[in-house]
Amino acid sequence: MAETELTAAQATSLDGTTDSDTDFRYHSPGDANYYTEGQRQRQRILTLCKALGNRFRVYKDGMATFGVRPGKLDDGDTTYAYAGSTGNNLTDNNTNYIYLSVVSGALSLTVNTTGFPGPATTPHLPLATIAIASGSYAYTDITDFRQLAVFALISGMTAANANTLTNASNADALHVHAIAGLQDAVQDLIPKLSLTGNDDADGTGTMTIQALDGAGNSLAQRFLARVWIADAEYSEPDGQTDFSVTTGEQMREVEADADYEVIADATGQIVMDIDTAIDKTVYVMAAIDGRIWTGSVAITGNP
Repeated sequence: MAETELTAAQATSLDGTTDSDTDFRYHSPGDANYYTEGQRQRQRILTLCKALGNRFRVYKDGMATFGVRPGKLDDGDTTYAYAGSTGNNLTDNNTNYIYLSVVSGALSLTVNTTGFPGPATTPHLPLATIAIASGSYAYTDITDFRQLAVFALISGMTAANANTLTNASNADALHVHAIAGLQDAVQDLIPKLSLTGNDDADGTGTMTIQALDGAGNSLAQRFLARVWIADAEYSEPDGQTDFSVTTGEQMREVEADADYEVIADATGQIVMDIDTAIDKTVYVMAAIDGRIWTGSVAITGNP
């Protein structure tokens, strides 16, 4: 589908008007000074286009060579200037990829037939491709790729930081540090549990359940957990001689000596007492936010 153009009436309505954004004046047909007005229009169009449109533009300057217009670009706090170049050779009977990258502190022009490099390994400014065959090419064989570097997602990351991260020389900068407050806030919202069993060697034992933040640190917050004991890992509750809360608050007994809902104490801890009738290994499961953690303890010392 073709782009919709101005209607004849819309185009005519512009006669003698001035565009408010660019101060571009549309002259009227039959103006006595039409030639002067035409030159003014062309000068204004070139002024609007040159600043961005001509920067680093690849152009044809010979049968099998090309030129690059000068320009400047910013990379973080560093500004690089490219003076432009002419008479750059092309590899015949190939598509040639043309780009600028920083080499030894300056912009360097590269022409290859393999493609633009990956930004993760070679930060670069893609300029154009030129398809040449039998020693010559046409203007239409130049494909401009500068638009790839014009638009970017809005981000607080500078180009210098991005370049540092992509070559893995500063992996630590990939992390969001607690000094900004974000890491602490996020890791506290995704708690996990650790379960540590202890055999008292007298037929009893304990299971300590501790809340941890995303970084593995003890999380001093109260939380509600479903806690149950079984003879097999991730199995349904199996009642014991005693399975009860000693640290934390029992909120609901689902099944006596087997299954409870428990509120942790202010340190983020729950401790469960375990008493079995025989020496055996029991498994304790604890669930928060629908996720289950498990731990086991071998109870010994029964008569």
